[in-house]
Amino acid sequence: MSGQPNVPGWFTFDVKSMDVLEPSVPGVFLPSTIIPRTGPFQLIANFEIGELFGKGANDLVASGNPVFEYDVRYFAQMIGGSSSYRLPTAGPLAIRCIPNTYSYGSAQTNILVPPNTLDLGTYELTCTVKMCPVGGGGQGFPWHVTGFVGGLMIEVY
Repeated sequence: MSGQPNVPGWFTFDVKSMDVLEPSVPGVFLPSTIIPRTGPFQLIANFEIGELFGKGANDLVASGNPVFEYDVRYFAQMIGGSSSYRLPTAGPLAIRCIPNTYSYGSAQTNILVPPNTLDLGTYELTCTVKMCPVGGGGQGFPWHVTGFVGGLMIEVY
């Protein structure tokens, strides 16, 4: 779990965690790490931006619209195999910055992975979050505000 830049008192960015949930399984079994191939599952990232310039960049508005958005990408890499996936397969999840909101989680970062998306096997999941100009397609921010979280393992059976 990490993010940059991190200059205490001025700018902090931290991708704190990533969760996997199965919407069809009672809460007693959460989080999910063993997932049937024929069932959907959700990926959720949790991240925070803070301090004077971090909050200022998040809150920046021009003509009534946010200037920046967060480009969220999820990846699944098969362990011992050659399969690699970007989720959602349609492209990154672009989340417009919400003024006065500095913690983002399931309400903004939740994606549903449809059944039969991943092959059978064990996967390591990774998530990247990058602050970008709105509509920039993940091209980055002048200060390269980027964070990562990884190492979460799942088994698809």
